[in-house]
Amino acid sequence: MLLKHSGTVFRSLKGSLAAKQLFYILIFSSLITFIGTSFNLYLEYRKDFTGVDEQLNQIKRGHLESLSGSVWQLDDLQVKSHLNDMLNMQDLIYLEIREKGEVMYSAGQLTPGEQWVKRGFDMFFTHGGEEMHIGVLDVYASLDGVYRRLFERLFVILVTQALKTFLVSMFILAVLYRLVTRHITAISRYATEMKPQEMGEPFQLANRKIDPEHPDELDELVAALNQMRQRLFHDIERRQAIENELARNRALLDDTQKLTHIGGWEYSVADGRVLWTKQLYELHGVDVDPDVDHFALSLSCYSEADRVVIDHAFQECLTQGRAYALDFEITSCRGEKKWVRTTGRAVLEGDKVVRVLGNMMEITESVKAEEARRRSHQTLMTVLDSMNAMICVSDLDTFGVLFMNKAMIERFGEGMTGQEYYTFFMSGREKRGPLSSLPPLDTSSGPGAVYWESRSRDGRCYIHYERTIQWVYGHPVRFHHATDVTQLKRLEGELRQSHKMEALGSLAGGIAHDFNNILSSVLGYTELALDESHLEPRLEGYLKEVNIAGLRAVGLVRQILTFARQGDGEMTPILMKPLVTDALKLVRSSIPTTIDIHQDIESESLVLGDAAQLHQILMSLCANAAYAMEEEGGRLYVRLFDTVLGYGGTPVPAALPPGNYLTLRVADTGFGIPPEVMPSIFEPFFTTKEPGEGAGMGLAMVHGIVKQWGGEIRAEHNIPQGAVFIIYLPILEKGEPPSDVSPEEEVLPRGRERILVVDDEASIAKVFGQILERFGYKSVIRTSSVEALESFRSGPEHFDLVITDMSMPAMTGDILAAEILRIRPDMPVILCTGYSRKMTEKTIGEIGVKAFLYKPIVKKELLQIVRKVLDEARDQREHKA
Repeated sequence: MLLKHSGTVFRSLKGSLAAKQLFYILIFSSLITFIGTSFNLYLEYRKDFTGVDEQLNQIKRGHLESLSGSVWQLDDLQVKSHLNDMLNMQDLIYLEIREKGEVMYSAGQLTPGEQWVKRGFDMFFTHGGEEMHIGVLDVYASLDGVYRRLFERLFVILVTQALKTFLVSMFILAVLYRLVTRHITAISRYATEMKPQEMGEPFQLANRKIDPEHPDELDELVAALNQMRQRLFHDIERRQAIENELARNRALLDDTQKLTHIGGWEYSVADGRVLWTKQLYELHGVDVDPDVDHFALSLSCYSEADRVVIDHAFQECLTQGRAYALDFEITSCRGEKKWVRTTGRAVLEGDKVVRVLGNMMEITESVKAEEARRRSHQTLMTVLDSMNAMICVSDLDTFGVLFMNKAMIERFGEGMTGQEYYTFFMSGREKRGPLSSLPPLDTSSGPGAVYWESRSRDGRCYIHYERTIQWVYGHPVRFHHATDVTQLKRLEGELRQSHKMEALGSLAGGIAHDFNNILSSVLGYTELALDESHLEPRLEGYLKEVNIAGLRAVGLVRQILTFARQGDGEMTPILMKPLVTDALKLVRSSIPTTIDIHQDIESESLVLGDAAQLHQILMSLCANAAYAMEEEGGRLYVRLFDTVLGYGGTPVPAALPPGNYLTLRVADTGFGIPPEVMPSIFEPFFTTKEPGEGAGMGLAMVHGIVKQWGGEIRAEHNIPQGAVFIIYLPILEKGEPPSDVSPEEEVLPRGRERILVVDDEASIAKVFGQILERFGYKSVIRTSSVEALESFRSGPEHFDLVITDMSMPAMTGDILAAEILRIRPDMPVILCTGYSRKMTEKTIGEIGVKAFLYKPIVKKELLQIVRKVLDEARDQREHKA
């Protein structure tokens, strides 16, 4: 019973704000009373304990000195008198005097279990000017008196603190009730009993004045309550107006549904009730009847197969919330065939479907029209889009495009309707050109058909078929069928040309190798003969002519090697723009003034090539163009720009992969290139010039350089006249081109080093040795690579440099160089060859060869490279040392 009553009190305390205030005030008062009492008790304890300590200090000040004299004199009576006097002091219960641990005197007694504190005092006596320790006085003070007095004061302190705290708590509770609690109760009563018709009157607290300038929290609460009351009042008025507007809209919706043949419905999950609008009854061909079984009525209008589909869709919407929109053909209760679109959408509350909303719209006319259009369009587009050729329909008189198939749209883009179709396929002709040049279509006696070929502005080739057909509007139009054969023809031509040039390159390289060996001996001995000071002038003149002819032969052989992709130019990143600009300045001074040069240098790209070879390319192409315009003058066009080949850009030549390329275009307005000689223009020694005007190596050299750089060159007919050469070179990433190398000194260097010369041609090895010895070097000649290796093994320290040929029997030059470097890794080696496909600057660097020279090698070139290699080897040895 007591527990039940306590629970009731606790629940009332939880429900009443005043009770909660009282409860928490009592808890706080008790806590304050406990803390205050504890603090006062602590102060009293410190006070009594300080008194005990003061008594002990008084013994030290007032009794210790006299007691020490009595102990020194062994006056037992006086000692006991002193001890008893001290024992009469408050809280002292026992005293004793000890000397060397033995108790000499004592007074009082210690009771077992009694709490006490002890203090010891050292006793001294001065005799003969010397202070002597005579014992220790131990004083025991009881704490029972301190605790007793403290307990006696506890009740008074506790009652005083409790009464004071209780009075303060009651005052706080009264103030809270007066200022807060009663007003909150009034606000709660007003909010509970508020009625809609009374919302117009503001709420005020009784017996309370509001300060508008300094409102407190209750004033703000009342103001907020009045604002909420006013908003509710306005919301009720607005809701009434919305309900009136909703009724008007419902009537308008019924009229709109009737006009648009759309009916709506609603299904309530809770009670299974179904609502239909008037138009939905009309679509099903029945009168309005809210009590009819709407589901059964609606499903009866569908076919057996459609009935299953619509019922399944509705059940999924009802159970899973999945919306649907389906088109069906139904038969109304009046026997009318109709196409309808029925939709359904779930209304959710949380995760649960509570309603399903939907509508039904008649789409009979739209379905019929769409079906007819779809069938016609599908038939037409299936046929046209399945063809790979480009097909269009154009006006018979204006050539304006009326229709294009998928292939033509992909080729030329959309939005071409109305443009003259022939402009896509023909190159730069005016309207009267195609009209007069195309075969006429026979539109009077029958369809008629013509075939013709064309080339578009971008150089693409097409085969065309045309005929007259009847268009959808009943008038005749031009049906055009075009097949793009550009890539096929281009690939065939490029493949034939590539095979031919590869075979010619191999042949030219082989011829150049043997010719280089012959020229090496001729030029070497000629230069040695010219160095003889006792030659008669006429003989010296003959030798100079021989030397000049030999040097011309050297240039011709190097052109052949360039054609064979074995030129000796150093491949480095170069910036084409300034080089082309400088080369055109030289071209300007070397061609007739009747030829105008138009240049468009746009590209800032880098390519991997050689600056000297670039000048050769431009000079050769521009010289050919100038020759074609020499008699009548004309214009020379040079353009440098970037091009994207493939990936939707310019078509890719057969020999190149898609990517970014720098394009050099050189065009002229001369007499052009006859079609019958176009396939042969890049062949060596082929020329259309008169005898003595050219050797036929210019374009062959250009072709070889371009191929060596990894590019492609094409020759085409210029429009309207002349020829155009287009060079594609792969673009490198942006970077700084290498700086120009300063020209070498003209004075031929000399030396005193010992050089091993190896060449299977004895005449070449001998002439190299004689040239070196004439300029101070000591030469050792070997015509066998095996013998040369044995000589080197016998004394590698006796040689400072090795010069070896590449193509030798038994052991080639690269293998000999590798063996020499294995014996002595710091030995500099120079490799010479007349022609080699496998040796490049990269491969010789991997072997460790310091230099690579092409034959024939003239005296100046040999001496300069020998001195350069020896100096570099010496610098490396000094650096390591």
